[in-house]
Amino acid sequence: MSALAKARTYWRLGPANLARAALYRALLRAGHYRRRMPLGEPLRGPFFVFPEDSEAPHRPAITDAAAWTAKAQRVLGGELPVFSNGWREAGFPPRWQRSLITQVDEPSRALHWSMLPDFALAGGDVKGYWESSRFDGLLILALGWLCSGRIDLREGIARWLEDWCAQNPANTGLQWKCGQETGLRLMHTLLAADLLARWGGVKPAPALTDFVCQHAERIAPTMLYAVAQDNNHGTSEAAALYVAGLFLARHGDAAAGRRYAALGRRWLEERIGRLVMPDGSFSQHSTNYHRLMLDTCALAETARREHGEPAFSAAAVERLAAATRWLAAWTDPQSGDAPNLGANDGARLFVLDGSAYRDFRPSVRWAARLFLDTAPDAADERLAWLGLDQDARGEAGPRTHATQLLADGGYARLGTSGAWALLRLPRFRFRPSHADALHLDLWIDGANRLRDGGSFSYNAEDHWLRYFGGTASHNTVQFDGRDQMPRLSRFLFGDWLVAEELTLDEASTTVSAAYRDSQGARHRRRVRLEPGRCVVVDEVAGLRDKAVLRWRIAPDPGGWCCADGVWSDARLRIAVRSSAPLARFECVEGWESRHYDEKTPLPVLEVEIGADATLTTEITWPA
Repeated sequence: MSALAKARTYWRLGPANLARAALYRALLRAGHYRRRMPLGEPLRGPFFVFPEDSEAPHRPAITDAAAWTAKAQRVLGGELPVFSNGWREAGFPPRWQRSLITQVDEPSRALHWSMLPDFALAGGDVKGYWESSRFDGLLILALGWLCSGRIDLREGIARWLEDWCAQNPANTGLQWKCGQETGLRLMHTLLAADLLARWGGVKPAPALTDFVCQHAERIAPTMLYAVAQDNNHGTSEAAALYVAGLFLARHGDAAAGRRYAALGRRWLEERIGRLVMPDGSFSQHSTNYHRLMLDTCALAETARREHGEPAFSAAAVERLAAATRWLAAWTDPQSGDAPNLGANDGARLFVLDGSAYRDFRPSVRWAARLFLDTAPDAADERLAWLGLDQDARGEAGPRTHATQLLADGGYARLGTSGAWALLRLPRFRFRPSHADALHLDLWIDGANRLRDGGSFSYNAEDHWLRYFGGTASHNTVQFDGRDQMPRLSRFLFGDWLVAEELTLDEASTTVSAAYRDSQGARHRRRVRLEPGRCVVVDEVAGLRDKAVLRWRIAPDPGGWCCADGVWSDARLRIAVRSSAPLARFECVEGWESRHYDEKTPLPVLEVEIGADATLTTEITWPA
């Protein structure tokens, strides 16, 4: 890749963002943050004042008390949910300096956070070290106590906080390194405090106020770096500052609270205006990060209402309403699942119900209740815990158009009876997270039959990073064994593609788009969706050696058959025709990651050509 092309890519990241990131790194090297945020002393409890034992807590009627009590018992027994997918041994209190992925301790815990590396940790992926300190476990303990009133769970809440503070004094060690991780821990703690107060009459003690202060003091000075990322870091950290400020204004230093709340509000409104596009698309091109952003904004709005603060700006609320409709458009109404689009770090925040990680409906209902003023389309435990299950004025659930173009972010949705599809369009106002131009997702009767590969891990071996983020793990055409865009670094592609010939015909449920890459290869795709049938026409030109069309298919335990230009299993039939001879028509083993740090095999149909051609794929299923 030429120096000019690299310079062009970095310029598109934004001169202001480059300057912010450079300033942050300069301050880091100069020791500014060590002086501004010195190592602190451990906080000591109590953190909460519980009512007399005779005053039993209560809970919403919809709650499955036995389920929450059982989960809290698992936490007390030394297990934690990890990346929202299964439970792993963690100890109780958790071993805060041990990775939940590799079970390896990180020895550098006594250092100031600014002196620690981003990678090259003893136990690998930093997310394994951060997971327990996001405090999902604390929230589970709080819900378990509210559902049972058990003394051991109440004591477990105290032990959790006391041990974490003893092992992680302010600004000391890995748990303070990331402003967003600090913010997520803070928001989970404040949510637990709110629920304990609302349903159990529990009051915050001075140590909790100190805990909140320390976290806000860590986040505020590095907001410039969070903002430079143009991603969820800015929205998460701004939301954390806002809710922390509201808490402190009521329970601690009122002046500091007002200052943090004002700072958080300012940055949150600014980030929403910049990162959420008019059609609701979010800067990260990811369903899971979109959910994370929307959930943090929903928590901020919930706290704002509870504290009687002025409404967020009309412009911000309008963008959040659009973001809610965006997520609703990609949430399958039958399963609650959504396309495995873009980067995915396994995050799911503020879990107040028993739904699965890949069920996006609770987040859609929460955001719709707040930003669209619509009633939930089904009973919702999260809304009940938050006191938001009554008094909505609008109709139930956000309305979703079957066929629509979301051109700002680069998406087209086609819908027909029993099926819908997503076509990923190469339109990048913000950095692309995957090389997934013209990828097609197909959903039939609530199941994701043709699907995206996901992310797997941010700290995997190089070949896995390239595979999952690259063109080969998407339902599109790959030219000459390379990605559609050259990779400049772990999280950055260059030579961003530009969509051409974009059209959507709602009457015929047809969409088409094209791109030409930096090496002159051109791909034009037209997709038509009908009941029981999807026809995809790919015009492929400019290849030097070969081009490969891939269809990544949901695994079927009944097996499949692949011969004579037709692939089939019990649920799907894929037939491919070509205007030029096929060099290969083969079903191979591919990989997908439905949850972070987990990969599983799936069948991938590969259709290879050695010359420019038009490929026509007809996908059929029982209507």
